[in-house]
Amino acid sequence: MVQQSDRSEDEIILGIPRKRMILWLTIAPIVLMLCYITWTLSKDRYVVTARMIEMDAPRQCWEASNGGFFGGKSEAHRSHSPRRDYLGYCGVARTSMGNFALPHTYPRPWLGQKRADIYDRLRPGCTYDLVVISPKGRPAANNRGIASANPPLIRRVMFTYPC
Repeated sequence: MVQQSDRSEDEIILGIPRKRMILWLTIAPIVLMLCYITWTLSKDRYVVTARMIEMDAPRQCWEASNGGFFGGKSEAHRSHSPRRDYLGYCGVARTSMGNFALPHTYPRPWLGQKRADIYDRLRPGCTYDLVVISPKGRPAANNRGIASANPPLIRRVMFTYPC
């Protein structure tokens, strides 16, 4: 009898069974990390409806980088230079809601569409629902014509209206 009571006392920590406490201490940080990742991926994400005016960006483009922690150094590359150099090395897509940047070709974005897919879908004169990342807030029609060093980034073309 004494051995069973000692064993049951060892299995309870602060009134919680030991196995349940280990399970909660394992699952809780994983759930919190997933919540944080979801929040960071969606906090500056907006869906805007914009009419495409002009594509002043190359189909393939990436800027030079030192690769950071995981990658090697990469040299800048673009398939052709934009007509307006002041819009940046990789150019922009000019729309009725302002200028939008396209993701770099390399490294390929983890979430969203590839640059070439976005480039192929966007046609001047057509209207689109675009998923954009904009740390400065939701893009509006009055932003058109305002130059920005970091324009909102198109992540996905959700819907194409009839042209």
